Amino acid sequence: MKAGLLSCGFAVGIPLIAGLAINQVESKPLDSPALKAMVDGLGYETKNIGSEVGKEKYEFKVKTEGFDVPMAAEISPSKNYIWLTANLGATSEKTKYEAILRANGAVQPTQFYVNSKGLLMVAIPIENHGVTPAWMKKCIDKLGNDLTDQAEAWNTK
Repeated sequence: MKAGLLSCGFAVGIPLIAGLAINQVESKPLDSPALKAMVDGLGYETKNIGSEVGKEKYEFKVKTEGFDVPMAAEISPSKNYIWLTANLGATSEKTKYEAILRANGAVQPTQFYVNSKGLLMVAIPIENHGVTPAWMKKCIDKLGNDLTDQAEAWNTK
Protein backbone atom coordinates (compact mmCIF):
# COMPACT_ATOMS: atom_id res chain seq x y z
CA MET A 1 0.00 0.00 0.00
CA LYS A 2 1.37 3.46 -0.94
CA ALA A 3 1.88 5.96 1.86
CA GLY A 4 -1.05 8.34 2.19
CA LEU A 5 -3.55 6.07 0.45
CA LEU A 6 -6.18 3.80 1.93
CA SER A 7 -6.73 0.42 0.41
CA CYS A 8 -9.79 1.78 -1.41
CA GLY A 9 -7.56 4.20 -3.33
CA PHE A 10 -8.73 7.48 -1.78
CA ALA A 11 -6.25 9.89 -0.24
CA VAL A 12 -6.09 9.95 3.54
CA GLY A 13 -7.80 12.99 5.04
CA ILE A 14 -10.57 13.27 2.46
CA PRO A 15 -13.86 12.31 4.12
CA LEU A 16 -15.91 9.48 2.69
CA ILE A 17 -19.64 10.08 2.58
CA ALA A 18 -21.80 7.29 1.27
CA GLY A 19 -18.72 5.83 -0.39
CA LEU A 20 -17.79 9.06 -2.20
CA ALA A 21 -14.69 11.14 -1.71
CA ILE A 22 -15.72 14.76 -1.19
CA ASN A 23 -13.16 17.44 -1.97
CA GLN A 24 -13.53 20.04 0.76
CA VAL A 25 -11.03 22.57 -0.55
CA GLU A 26 -12.66 25.99 -0.54
CA SER A 27 -12.31 27.83 -3.83
CA LYS A 28 -10.93 31.35 -3.77
CA PRO A 29 -13.64 34.03 -3.82
CA LEU A 30 -13.75 36.43 -6.75
CA ASP A 31 -12.21 39.85 -6.29
CA SER A 32 -13.48 42.90 -8.19
CA PRO A 33 -11.17 42.54 -11.23
CA ALA A 34 -12.12 38.85 -11.55
CA LEU A 35 -15.83 39.73 -11.26
CA LYS A 36 -15.48 42.32 -14.04
CA ALA A 37 -13.54 39.85 -16.20
CA MET A 38 -16.21 37.19 -15.69
CA VAL A 39 -19.08 39.51 -16.65
CA ASP A 40 -17.07 40.79 -19.66
CA GLY A 41 -16.35 37.18 -20.63
CA LEU A 42 -20.09 36.50 -20.77
CA GLY A 43 -20.34 39.05 -23.59
CA TYR A 44 -21.59 42.02 -21.60
CA GLU A 45 -19.91 45.40 -21.91
CA THR A 46 -19.16 46.63 -18.40
CA LYS A 47 -18.89 50.21 -17.29
CA ASN A 48 -17.16 51.12 -14.03
CA ILE A 49 -19.70 53.00 -11.86
CA GLY A 50 -17.86 52.71 -8.55
CA SER A 51 -14.10 52.89 -8.35
CA GLU A 52 -13.46 53.41 -4.63
CA VAL A 53 -11.27 50.55 -3.42
CA GLY A 54 -13.45 47.93 -1.78
CA LYS A 55 -16.60 49.40 -3.34
CA GLU A 56 -15.98 48.69 -7.03
CA LYS A 57 -19.21 48.34 -9.01
CA TYR A 58 -19.76 47.46 -12.67
CA GLU A 59 -22.82 48.21 -14.80
CA PHE A 60 -23.89 46.21 -17.84
CA LYS A 61 -27.05 46.00 -19.94
CA VAL A 62 -29.25 42.92 -20.15
CA LYS A 63 -32.10 42.50 -22.62
CA THR A 64 -35.18 40.64 -21.41
CA GLU A 65 -38.49 39.99 -23.16
CA GLY A 66 -39.83 43.37 -22.17
CA PHE A 67 -36.95 45.49 -20.95
CA ASP A 68 -33.40 46.67 -21.51
CA VAL A 69 -32.12 46.41 -17.97
CA PRO A 70 -29.05 48.21 -16.66
CA MET A 71 -27.72 45.77 -14.04
CA ALA A 72 -24.81 46.19 -11.68
CA ALA A 73 -22.43 43.69 -10.10
CA GLU A 74 -20.39 44.25 -6.97
CA ILE A 75 -18.74 42.31 -4.18
CA SER A 76 -20.08 42.83 -0.67
CA PRO A 77 -17.82 44.50 1.93
CA SER A 78 -17.45 41.11 3.66
CA LYS A 79 -16.32 39.56 0.32
CA ASN A 80 -18.77 36.70 1.01
CA TYR A 81 -21.38 37.73 -1.59
CA ILE A 82 -21.66 39.09 -5.08
CA TRP A 83 -24.70 41.31 -5.50
CA LEU A 84 -26.43 41.67 -8.85
CA THR A 85 -28.80 44.65 -8.77
CA ALA A 86 -31.06 46.64 -11.08
CA ASN A 87 -32.49 50.10 -10.48
CA LEU A 88 -36.21 50.15 -11.32
CA GLY A 89 -36.66 53.88 -10.74
CA ALA A 90 -37.90 56.20 -8.05
CA THR A 91 -40.79 55.19 -5.84
CA SER A 92 -43.92 57.32 -5.93
CA GLU A 93 -47.49 57.39 -4.69
CA LYS A 94 -48.16 54.81 -7.43
CA THR A 95 -45.71 52.26 -5.98
CA LYS A 96 -47.58 49.03 -5.26
CA TYR A 97 -45.80 47.93 -2.09
CA GLU A 98 -48.13 45.03 -1.25
CA ALA A 99 -47.71 43.61 -4.75
CA ILE A 100 -43.93 43.99 -4.47
CA LEU A 101 -43.90 42.16 -1.13
CA ARG A 102 -45.94 39.34 -2.66
CA ALA A 103 -43.54 39.25 -5.62
CA ASN A 104 -40.62 38.74 -3.20
CA GLY A 105 -42.20 35.47 -2.09
CA ALA A 106 -42.45 34.30 -5.69
CA VAL A 107 -38.90 35.14 -6.78
CA GLN A 108 -36.71 34.56 -3.75
CA PRO A 109 -33.75 34.73 -3.30
CA THR A 110 -34.25 37.64 -5.68
CA GLN A 111 -35.63 40.56 -3.71
CA PHE A 112 -37.27 43.89 -4.39
CA TYR A 113 -36.40 46.70 -1.97
CA VAL A 114 -36.27 50.47 -1.63
CA ASN A 115 -32.81 51.93 -1.03
CA SER A 116 -31.89 54.96 1.09
CA LYS A 117 -32.34 57.27 -1.93
CA GLY A 118 -35.96 56.17 -2.49
CA LEU A 119 -35.16 54.05 -5.55
CA LEU A 120 -36.92 50.77 -6.14
CA MET A 121 -34.28 48.10 -6.63
CA VAL A 122 -34.23 44.39 -7.39
CA ALA A 123 -31.28 42.23 -6.42
CA ILE A 124 -29.99 38.71 -6.07
CA PRO A 125 -27.10 37.66 -3.82
CA ILE A 126 -24.61 35.04 -4.99
CA GLU A 127 -22.35 33.30 -2.51
CA ASN A 128 -18.83 34.29 -3.52
CA HIS A 129 -17.20 30.88 -3.74
CA GLY A 130 -17.03 28.44 -6.59
CA VAL A 131 -18.65 30.96 -8.95
CA THR A 132 -18.34 29.85 -12.55
CA PRO A 133 -19.28 31.79 -15.67
CA ALA A 134 -22.20 29.39 -16.20
CA TRP A 135 -23.51 30.04 -12.68
CA MET A 136 -23.05 33.82 -13.08
CA LYS A 137 -25.01 33.74 -16.35
CA LYS A 138 -27.77 31.70 -14.71
CA CYS A 139 -28.04 34.28 -11.90
CA ILE A 140 -28.05 37.23 -14.32
CA ASP A 141 -30.79 35.53 -16.34
CA LYS A 142 -32.79 34.80 -13.17
CA LEU A 143 -32.68 38.44 -12.10
CA GLY A 144 -33.77 39.58 -15.57
CA ASN A 145 -36.54 37.00 -15.77
CA ASP A 146 -37.77 37.76 -12.26
CA LEU A 147 -38.10 41.47 -12.88
CA THR A 148 -39.80 40.80 -16.22
CA ASP A 149 -42.18 38.22 -14.74
CA GLN A 150 -43.09 40.55 -11.86
CA ALA A 151 -43.39 43.74 -13.94
CA GLU A 152 -47.06 44.09 -13.03
CA ALA A 153 -46.04 44.45 -9.37
CA TRP A 154 -43.32 47.09 -9.78
CA ASN A 155 -43.82 48.84 -13.15
CA THR A 156 -46.07 51.85 -12.63
CA LYS A 157 -45.43 53.44 -16.03
